[in-house]
Amino acid sequence: MKPFKLLTLLFLTAVLTYSCSEDDSPTLPLGDYEKGYFITNEGPFQNGTGTLTFVDETGSVTQNIFKSVNNKDLGSIVQSMSVHNDFAYIVVNNSHKIEVANRYTMKNIATIEGDDINNPRYFVAVGTTGYISNWGKSDDATDDYVAVVDLDTYTVTSKIPVGEGPEEILVDGNKIYVNLQGGYGQNNKVEIIDVSSNTVVSTLEVGDVPNSIVKSSNNIIWVLCGGKPSFTGAETKGQLAKIENNEVSLFEFGATDHPNHLTIDSGQLYYNLNGKVYSMSTTATELPTTEVAELDGFYYSMKANYGKLYMTDAGNFQSEGSLKIYDLNDNSLKTTIETGIIPGSVVFQ
Repeated sequence: MKPFKLLTLLFLTAVLTYSCSEDDSPTLPLGDYEKGYFITNEGPFQNGTGTLTFVDETGSVTQNIFKSVNNKDLGSIVQSMSVHNDFAYIVVNNSHKIEVANRYTMKNIATIEGDDINNPRYFVAVGTTGYISNWGKSDDATDDYVAVVDLDTYTVTSKIPVGEGPEEILVDGNKIYVNLQGGYGQNNKVEIIDVSSNTVVSTLEVGDVPNSIVKSSNNIIWVLCGGKPSFTGAETKGQLAKIENNEVSLFEFGATDHPNHLTIDSGQLYYNLNGKVYSMSTTATELPTTEVAELDGFYYSMKANYGKLYMTDAGNFQSEGSLKIYDLNDNSLKTTIETGIIPGSVVFQ
């Protein structure tokens, strides 16, 4: 063989060998918490700390992962958690802060706190901007707001005043919908904020005490309203609000019915009422009258995801709680998982 041909053959062999080795190289894991889901645990009401539980793709459970990675407690009370890009934002209500961690390793990156974070409740992000609902001072019904956070510097850049008791927030394009549940009182509104100007552009009246909000694939916003409880002396019925093109229509429950935990999966709405779970199509014109069989229980939270229903049970509110997972195809119980104290929500990646 001529030297030129031999050199060419050797070169091509080297290139092909390198390319194959590159293609066959394994993808390195991003961290111990890459594949699975989280459970937020509020922790004891009077003292102690909230925690995070992690369930990996095999069903293996790890408790108190934030503490084990960072050697510090989350604080009191872990109200909620959101995942955005590579980060987890953990809202700690009584400690007036949001802990920011790498979602895959749970390594603590920053803490958002200070005078502009006061009784925080929920967090969402739009691009590089975060939005946090805050109740403000417990004795002031007029100081509630949504804090606007620069996620590059983790600093509050402004505050958007809203009505009393801002809770869950839903992102819908360039707008966010904020449930005004009432804080220490009761409210009946949803405020819409334009994120391009960070101003309230619309206030919609829904039912009393809006406790949960979801969006369906047909671009309808659904808000479940629990109604005023009997202890207020002015009890009102629960309602399901359907918001379409800023127009509100209401489905009314019975006079003493107080539904909660609205969630959605595959075009079906699910909610908890009087110890039973109900399912309703997003195209339905009236509320269901029959519960979903085999799913009875007074749950602390409820989340539907990819054909399964995840429901937490706080038990006696003093010791470890549990998470029950049901298959919505046949309503069978798939597994029960031990959690921390007062499991508040399930957070998927």
